[in-house]
Amino acid sequence: MKRHLFCAVAAAILFAVLPLEAQIRGFRQEQLKEWEFSKDGSNWETVAVPHSYNAEDGHSPYYYRGKATYRCDLRITDIKKTHYLFFEGAAQAAVVKVNGEQVAIHKGGYTPFSVNITEALTKGVNRLEVICDNTEDVQMAPVTSDFNKNGGLHNPVWLLVMEDVYLTPEDYGMYRIRCEIPEVTKKKVVTNVRTKIVNSGNRDANILVRVQLLESNGQLAYQADREIPVGAFSEYDFDHEFLLSGVHLWDGVKDPYLYTLRVELFKGKRMMDIAETKIGYRSIEMDPERGFLLNGRPYRLRGVAMHQDTDGKASALTQADYRRDYRIVKELGANFLRLAHYPHNDFAFQQCDSLGIIVQTEVPWVNVCGENAPQSYFNNIHHQMKEMVNNLYNHPSIAFWGMWNELDTWGNNSDLQGAFDAERVARETKRLYEYTKSLDPDRYVGFTDCSRLARDGYPYLKGDFCSQNIYYGWYWTPNDFSGLTTSLKKVRELRPDCPINLSEYGVGINPFCHVWNQADAVRDKEDDSRHYEEYGNRFHESYVRQIKAMPWLNFTSVWVLFDFPVANRQEGYMDSEDGVKFVRNNDRKYMNDKGLVTRDRQTRKDVFYLYKSLWNKDETTVHITSRRLKSFPAGQDLRIKVYSNAKYLTLYQNGRLIDRMVSSEESSGVVWTFPAVRLKTDEDTFKVVANDGTTDQIVLRKAR
Repeated sequence: MKRHLFCAVAAAILFAVLPLEAQIRGFRQEQLKEWEFSKDGSNWETVAVPHSYNAEDGHSPYYYRGKATYRCDLRITDIKKTHYLFFEGAAQAAVVKVNGEQVAIHKGGYTPFSVNITEALTKGVNRLEVICDNTEDVQMAPVTSDFNKNGGLHNPVWLLVMEDVYLTPEDYGMYRIRCEIPEVTKKKVVTNVRTKIVNSGNRDANILVRVQLLESNGQLAYQADREIPVGAFSEYDFDHEFLLSGVHLWDGVKDPYLYTLRVELFKGKRMMDIAETKIGYRSIEMDPERGFLLNGRPYRLRGVAMHQDTDGKASALTQADYRRDYRIVKELGANFLRLAHYPHNDFAFQQCDSLGIIVQTEVPWVNVCGENAPQSYFNNIHHQMKEMVNNLYNHPSIAFWGMWNELDTWGNNSDLQGAFDAERVARETKRLYEYTKSLDPDRYVGFTDCSRLARDGYPYLKGDFCSQNIYYGWYWTPNDFSGLTTSLKKVRELRPDCPINLSEYGVGINPFCHVWNQADAVRDKEDDSRHYEEYGNRFHESYVRQIKAMPWLNFTSVWVLFDFPVANRQEGYMDSEDGVKFVRNNDRKYMNDKGLVTRDRQTRKDVFYLYKSLWNKDETTVHITSRRLKSFPAGQDLRIKVYSNAKYLTLYQNGRLIDRMVSSEESSGVVWTFPAVRLKTDEDTFKVVANDGTTDQIVLRKAR
């Protein structure tokens, strides 16, 4: 007997009985978790959504790019009600069918979208099919990228069942309400609530709309009731403005205070619909000299970039995965994230809201802008921008919308859209900028260049900010890191009126690849198999010092927090724990290993603690570097290096006090290098103790 997956919607699922972290997507809602899945239409397996069909093969030279089908059965009891499917992300393109009838095509793998399926439903069992497709498509962004373009229902899917008067998801996205905060001062804040109300019934209705603002403890801060007429089979654009004084500001990592904005619909005494969203009151500014300002004060943004990816699941993260990752972000002490190179799942932004982290999110216009690019390509980019802004608008953590990343780099293959067209970049950037500002005039909109700003036309690119991805010492000028400062100062000369960001910088680091002699830890572009951890340490130490000398930088973000798979990368795969014998480890291939943490989240590389020492002021960090180097020659000088934010450090060797340092004697203030010592026994223990008793230790064997 053939098995069918049923998602029964026989009773109202009210928000009051949902788990605390469940999202209010509709007055009645059902998350569709269990599906049947097949790539070929004949071999079916049961999977849980979120799901990516590249969860396993993404970490390989050839990951599957093609179509796959998800299906389940819906049991519908009342076909008179309006039914929506709400997809938080279907990658990369999706065809939606109900009972064999195509009801929607969506192009864009990361932005949420809704589909009204009412007309295709029948009473009883209905077959739902979603055909996902991650085949390369020159009319859909991203065309090329230095990250895998996973396929599948990699974000949650919902069934929404509406009463005859409801708040539609079609205009303001997943929260169905938009909260605009055009003015935040010490004296007052202005809040404007927008939503669209639909009357699908055949009778005119008088509707009471209740707007509530709740404190974080649930107490009522504001309430207003308004009665409005909504004609039969018609829509009503609801707009409500109110002023408050003495609000509790959302103040970054120090105090990320959140209110709850709620909108309820009543027809008579009967509640018809409810929607709510978290909001935060804050003001943001940028200044070319002072950098970023939060609530009127300078607020230096320092952080990392992240992909939506984890080992064994690809981009289909669960809420537990997000919580784990954002605990690591909090441990690091970052106050800024670049969520690249596409909109991440909404739950990621909820984490940023609650942690007080400022965010840039962006559409996946990456690498490609050719002279033969069809206009449909740019229309698709605009559509993805609209869906991103409409769905994510209410998040106080978001300060920056990104338009594109690294146009005219290695990924601009002329076979795809013809030769690169710099003039078209300028023209389409202007169009996209103006369109994005029309969607959201209150946030900043900019672009991310890769040291090509000197190109004709590029200095005049339209944008509120200019971000630069810079890799001196890695892709350019191996073993020389000084180009960072020179490059950024040149950009500043070209765009003196524009805030400048360092949006990417990093270096491949295999935490299990080491050498005894620091001078031997070099970058060899001809042999990319050895990504020494010691070289990565030197790179980041230099960049940290240079960044400190450029306080005018608006934000900086390390590339990247976690290693992530890239099918065409074969690098960093030689391991060595003794600095002599190198062993090939093919599991490290097909990976971008610039992360501060490994993809499986099990290993924090040395440089993770460099940044933790700089940014996390709540913990004392003491970390001895090169700790995975297991042996060292007895007759050579050894200098113990430590990343720490302590006031002073004491070094012990085999229990004997060797030295005490009362400052790091280095401009970053967190890199401590003790005077040279030599191994005394076959196995020496080195222990470093901070002023407050925090310790770290390593054991080194005498090399044989």
